[in-house]
Amino acid sequence: MVIRRTRTEFWGAGPQGRETPGFSFHLLAANPPEDEVQTHMHEEAHFVLVLSGAYMSSARHAPAMSNTPLLIFNPAGTTHRDRFLGGRGRFLAISGGDAAGFGFATSLRDLYALQVATRIAADFQRKNLSQLQLEGGAQQLLAACSPLTSDESRHASQPPVWLKQAFEMIFTSDDPGLSVADVAAFAGVHPVHLARVFRRYLHCSPGDYLRGRRLERAAAVIGTATASLADAAFATGFVDQAHLTRSFRQTFGLTPGAWRARVQGRPDEQGRMLRRYKPVR
Repeated sequence: MVIRRTRTEFWGAGPQGRETPGFSFHLLAANPPEDEVQTHMHEEAHFVLVLSGAYMSSARHAPAMSNTPLLIFNPAGTTHRDRFLGGRGRFLAISGGDAAGFGFATSLRDLYALQVATRIAADFQRKNLSQLQLEGGAQQLLAACSPLTSDESRHASQPPVWLKQAFEMIFTSDDPGLSVADVAAFAGVHPVHLARVFRRYLHCSPGDYLRGRRLERAAAVIGTATASLADAAFATGFVDQAHLTRSFRQTFGLTPGAWRARVQGRPDEQGRMLRRYKPVR
């Protein structure tokens, strides 16, 4: 039986949320052990902005396990078992609004939407946002999901086109040797300027994001069980298996071998990764 969750019900705990006529806002820490998170259905549309922790989501375009800036949109009626590895993480949840016509859960690769959500989270913690500002931010997020209205709703603070291109390059590239200098050259800007603007919109450095993406790809490759750990390390830009193991444990809190064992014990997750990622050749 699938558990039904209302606008204010999430697998987390934290200070009392904020309410506007159309939305609810909650800044939460994951509190249940990972295995206690059950398959559930959300009655209303909502966004999840992951602030820390390794997040596992079945949303379209979402990595198998993420440790980079991540914004998930779930339409009303979404059924899933998204959760944090080990039950440890922090997130902002925004529920409500008129999101008719949105058909599937997705990970938003939209820097404007990430910026809006991150600003809401930062100001929410400082209690700086009025009810009108909160609702306005939530409406901006909904508009960013809609190709029909996103251009109409955006303003001058949206990121430059070259930053979007650099972001997409890192997200989609399979080149294990990709460097920050390569990304800056592709974008046509100085690496220092890339770092400054990258941090403004994503709140991390290009190097942090690049390393995070490599680890996300490694998690996907390891989970498919189509390559040895040494091959997975080579294919995703690590010096050797030991380098991958150190980085993986430091970031996710478990070894690549332990992650593979977990995924192989969950056929649904392994099948999802096999459909989404190419095997190492």
